Amino acid sequence: MRTKQAEDEAKHLARENKARDKEAAKGDEYSIKRCISIINTMEVTKQEKAKAYAIFTKSKENRETFICASEEDEESTLIWLRNEMA
Repeated sequence: MRTKQAEDEAKHLARENKARDKEAAKGDEYSIKRCISIINTMEVTKQEKAKAYAIFTKSKENRETFICASEEDEESTLIWLRNEMA
């Protein structure tokens, strides 16, 4: 009986760890490091880059917006980013 209970607990912990790892990997998709990497490919001033870093650290939603938008339309992304900086 205890062996069965231990196996069930181990399976439960494994599922929780898998879910946690999946969520962490999803978080990396919108990492600050990735945002910085993208902005380094854009034509922005050093001052704009520094201000952008503050936008990226404010929220995951800002990072997600920036990354998703930059994949579709770089010009609109820069407009959005500059509006956030204002």
